[in-house]
Amino acid sequence: MDLAYRILDGVSRAYNKLLLMPSLRSSFASCGENVTLGRRSEISGAGNIYMGHDVYLGPGTTLLTSRAKIRIGNYVMSGPNLTVVTGDHRTDILDRPMMKLTDEEKTPDNDKDVVIGNDVWMGCGVTILKGVHISNHCVIAAGAVVTKDVEPEYSIWGGGSRSLPRFAA
Repeated sequence: MDLAYRILDGVSRAYNKLLLMPSLRSSFASCGENVTLGRRSEISGAGNIYMGHDVYLGPGTTLLTSRAKIRIGNYVMSGPNLTVVTGDHRTDILDRPMMKLTDEEKTPDNDKDVVIGNDVWMGCGVTILKGVHISNHCVIAAGAVVTKDVEPEYSIWGGGSRSLPRFAA
């Protein structure tokens, strides 16, 4: 059984590295060198995603965008299950279900760019929502749901709490 698992795991890794990743990289709006997405990642709107150099996004990463852009800087890494979503649904049209509304019916406020600066580390299970800008050299703690800009540089954020200094003076 152990041998069968190792063989299937090796086939899955080879497929991801040799076929899936090169195809995905070419579909991004731009993609730097040494970009890796972990296995079981989900990408929607690849033409609106900009990747810097030396980016590692862990297994199970989900990047969802339709009209807004996702910009990821250089030297960015995440643990497993990172989620980045650039939009939401209209809630002001009451005579139809939200899931029946089309992308064209969205307002500009429904979709906003997400920008992740350089040298950012995002822990396991981080969710980043529309309109968020993460400053350079920041750390986002595991499980955090980021709904507001992360600043200043060199800060640590977690669980919606205020930032903590990364380096004591």
